Amino acid sequence: MAITIKDVAKKAGVATSTVSRTIQDHSSISEKTKKKVRSVMKELGYQPNLAARGLVNKNMRTIGVILPVSDGSVFKNPFFLEMIRGISKACNEKKYMVALASGTTEEELLESIQTMAKGGRADGFIVLYSKKKDRVIDYLHREKLFYAMIGKPYEYENEIVYVDNDNQLAGKDATDYLLALKHEKIAYIDKKFDQMMSKERLAGYKQALMLAKIEMNPKYIIQGQTKNNGLEEQVRKLFSSENPPTAIVAGDDLIAMELIYLLKEINLSIPEDVSIISFNNSIFTEMVQPTLTSIDLHVTYLSEQVVEKLVDFIEGKQTLAIKVILPHEIIERKSCNWQTGEART
Repeated sequence: MAITIKDVAKKAGVATSTVSRTIQDHSSISEKTKKKVRSVMKELGYQPNLAARGLVNKNMRTIGVILPVSDGSVFKNPFFLEMIRGISKACNEKKYMVALASGTTEEELLESIQTMAKGGRADGFIVLYSKKKDRVIDYLHREKLFYAMIGKPYEYENEIVYVDNDNQLAGKDATDYLLALKHEKIAYIDKKFDQMMSKERLAGYKQALMLAKIEMNPKYIIQGQTKNNGLEEQVRKLFSSENPPTAIVAGDDLIAMELIYLLKEINLSIPEDVSIISFNNSIFTEMVQPTLTSIDLHVTYLSEQVVEKLVDFIEGKQTLAIKVILPHEIIERKSCNWQTGEART
């Protein structure tokens, strides 16, 4: 059986990332540790693969971009596509390549990441999501690999480089926008109930209602499953009830677009009967009718910042975990109306 970078790490008593950085002759590794690791490599007969040789010559550096577990729908989401595009552009400017890590299950995704890490095929990783009890984050943290996140982490917050928006404030601002239009019966509808950004936006929604002294109706909060049409069934039930909402804060533009089509099926007009505001300000906001009011999270800048901070860590320019919180703004279009039904000026 071929000797792997993990075998070298185990024998030398160091992390796999230390072996990888020794192969790169990285300045963050002491000469004493490098000498020890190289001795073990020679003893075991370990030969770095072509990717690692490229790293030694500084002709190839790679950042692994970790996508959330998905059946493929993530590649249809403009939010992730825009992030990948922004990360690729920023990496290219810093002479880094990009490798995507994806999987249909958590086990498959983790295996993909482990293969990249153990083979020395990535200098560091960018995680494009944040969820609770994530084995991927546990692995990256345990192996002391260089990684950064887009989104606030559930764990190790003070030990991780991350770039994010203030999602609680964004959720509050979205709700406040509808409150300013005299809506009081406001629903919060999302699918990503296990992700940090959804949790924080929901907290912002609740905060806005509390500060406006409006009692929150738990029936107005839908965090539906994507399978078996769970979300569709809940939305239909909500809007056929005796006291339906007049406005919706939608988890993202894709969900908002689904809601627009669904509400039209049950003979409700947007924005005359129901106003909708969402997040991301993606290409879909201009593709639906009416065009969608959405909160712009400045995804391109988000992507640029996470690459910059991670590369600083990889290259030893930064040693402390830092967080960067970026601003957001509401882009007004035609999906929201005054609660009275009168057109906005």
